[in-house]
Amino acid sequence: MSILLCRRCREPIHESAHVCPHCGEEQPETPGPPPEPNLELVPVFRTVDAGLVALAKSLLEGEGIEYMARGEGLQDLFGWGRLAGFNPVVGPVEFVVRSDDAPRVRALLRDLARGEEARPPGDAE
Repeated sequence: MSILLCRRCREPIHESAHVCPHCGEEQPETPGPPPEPNLELVPVFRTVDAGLVALAKSLLEGEGIEYMARGEGLQDLFGWGRLAGFNPVVGPVEFVVRSDDAPRVRALLRDLARGEEARPPGDAE
C-alpha cells in the first residue's frame, strides 16, 4: 500500500481512504491494474474424471497458479455428467493457463496426465 495526496488539501492519505481524514473530501477511486487484453491462454490438461479435476484444482491452487477449467459447469448443466463421471454431450473438462505458466503446470500435472492417457476410451470411472 502506498500514500497519496488528498486532491483538495494535499495532505498525505492512505491509498485505500475514500475520505480524507484531514478535510473530509471524498477521494476518487484509484484504478486497479490495467487489463491484459492480449493474454494468451493455453490448454495444459484434459480429463473426464471428476476426481482428477479436483486434484488438478488442488495442485494449481496450492501453487498459486491462476487457471480456468473449461466445460466443468457444463457437466452439471446437462445432467448426469457427475453421476456417470462424464457427459459425452459436452466433452471433457479442459484446464487452460497463461502461456508463461504452461511448462510449470504441465510438469506439476504430469502424473495426472499419465493416468488420463492410460484410461481406456469410454472408461468414465
